[in-house]
Amino acid sequence: MTTSERHEEISAEFLRKARSELDAGDLMQASEKAWGAVAHCIKALSEEHGWAHETHRRLHDNAIRLLGTPDPYALSRMQWKSVSALHQNFYEERLDREDVLGGIHDAELLLEALKAHRCNGNC
Repeated sequence: MTTSERHEEISAEFLRKARSELDAGDLMQASEKAWGAVAHCIKALSEEHGWAHETHRRLHDNAIRLLGTPDPYALSRMQWKSVSALHQNFYEERLDREDVLGGIHDAELLLEALKAHRCNGNC
């Protein structure tokens, strides 16, 4: 298994866990798992493209690089901000259930959008 494939596997696992944690009422863990799903997807794509991704800043920069500036990815960039708020919620615990649910939904949509940036060996 390549590093990229492992990040993809973790991403899928974390997305499942985000829903499970939400159902169990653990908003902090649901938030962090949804954030982690997107972060690992970006790490997988970064690996494929040969981009460094070892810091939070590089992860953010790579997300923006993948999602484009400015349009046509304005919606995806808003979803990125929503998912980033989930990461902050893990530390600050300020979001309610509806906010976390919306963030998980944004994470799912963002993961779908990011799939369009897969290299499939052609980077």
